[in-house]
Amino acid sequence: MTPDRLVPFDRVLNFRDFGGYDTAGGARVARGKLYRSAAFSDATETDIERLHAMGIRFMVDLRRPEERNREPNKWPGDRARVIINNEGPQDGLPPHLQALMQDDITPESVTAYMHMLYREFASNPRHIDLYRNWFRELVEGGPGLIHCAAGKDRTGLGCALTLMALGVPEEAVIADYEFTNAAINLDERLHHIKDRMEVRLGRTLDPEALKPMLGVRVEYLRTAFDAIDAEFGSADAYMTNALGVGPAERAALKKNYLE
Repeated sequence: MTPDRLVPFDRVLNFRDFGGYDTAGGARVARGKLYRSAAFSDATETDIERLHAMGIRFMVDLRRPEERNREPNKWPGDRARVIINNEGPQDGLPPHLQALMQDDITPESVTAYMHMLYREFASNPRHIDLYRNWFRELVEGGPGLIHCAAGKDRTGLGCALTLMALGVPEEAVIADYEFTNAAINLDERLHHIKDRMEVRLGRTLDPEALKPMLGVRVEYLRTAFDAIDAEFGSADAYMTNALGVGPAERAALKKNYLE
């Protein structure tokens, strides 16, 4: 993983170019066309100017309605097509914060919660709708951006599927996913994130118990793909039958994003 994948902003976190990988067929995923990120609720004016200059045509926001209502994006405005899904609660705590309200929070219980979350990602109707729309826009051509709140879990699965559809080998797909831990610099940001969560929840949290939730682990992604295999037969079948990414769509993706 090269450090230049991480695009620095003042207040936009985990913004990355996830192109540049070699495919099994000998081509390379283009740079400057596929982006992933955390949310844009804290973006500065300088951040917004830089984002405008990148020419991003469309953005898929994977967050639930209550997340978007509490922390609305300051970008892109009318500069790019924005795809959301309004199904679900409009307010209240998102599920990962509800999990932290349980009485006995330990690193083990939080790890178990993350595996449960990843098992449900691919079959969640909201995610199917949003991933399907992401691929539909990619077929039309980029540059495109996919994000959630932290840009690591829901976004991580979406990016993994994208790279797989383009023919990127598994080891590179996993490396891109795992690069989140370096991109967010968890050790440096842990206490800041903990403080924000404690204010929101009104309770004290053990930083060690938070770590399994705030970073990514390869076994989480494998849990998601194991669940896909169990329900849909394979990742290829999931993309074809649930997301509408069949042979014609893959050919279009490769035409648009490989060089």
